[in-house]
Amino acid sequence: MPESIDAILHISKQDRILSTNKNRLKTIPEKKKLLRIPVRKVELHLDKLKEKEEEIYGKIRERETLVNVENEKIKRSDEKMLAVKNQKEYVASQKEIDIAKKTIKKVEDQILELEGQKEELSQKLSSALEEYRQEKEAMTEKEQEVLKEEKVLLDIIEECNKNKNEVISKVDPEVFAEYEQLITRKVIPAAVAISSSNCMGCAMAIPAQLFNEIMRDSVGRCPHCSRLLFYKAPEKPAEDIKKKTKSKAKKK
Repeated sequence: MPESIDAILHISKQDRILSTNKNRLKTIPEKKKLLRIPVRKVELHLDKLKEKEEEIYGKIRERETLVNVENEKIKRSDEKMLAVKNQKEYVASQKEIDIAKKTIKKVEDQILELEGQKEELSQKLSSALEEYRQEKEAMTEKEQEVLKEEKVLLDIIEECNKNKNEVISKVDPEVFAEYEQLITRKVIPAAVAISSSNCMGCAMAIPAQLFNEIMRDSVGRCPHCSRLLFYKAPEKPAEDIKKKTKSKAKKK
């Protein structure tokens, strides 16, 4: 086939590979995003556990403060009892002490319960942190795989563009202009070789008269998809080639 036709078919092949790999490349950001989902899920769980832990610590601090306040009340009541002048004052001070002690007992029981919740929560946090470590490790490994895939795709795209640029100058400018119009319309492959009356792009049958014209001129357009069609004589079976070779050898 003429050099120009070989070149445009080569470009068409590269554009087909480019299209496939560019589409694959477009999926990479979504793949990276999806990898973050399990980690983010554990992060949210950790955040809730930490919020709950801070809430428990806050309640414990509040109750410890209350215990200190009640102890101060007991201290003041004890001091008052040393200076009481009658039974009534003594009973009142003793009552204040009893109430404070009951309050302290109740609050200390609450603190013990909260300490138990804190311990249970600490275990959950420990498990969640381990899960987070594992998910982060798995995500990092998968990210490396995606990055490798991305690099392979970028390398293929770069190589295809290089291969195209090497032969563009060999293509007839008018043919290349038609080809570029098809590419702009996302008709890929935009140029195909045919050896029979079927378009190798859309697989539709080509009318006999048109096919004869393409055979004669070596180039034409598919009436269905508008692709550039280039005629290429069908290759002879290997057995026929061997028979001819043997026949020539016998004649000699």
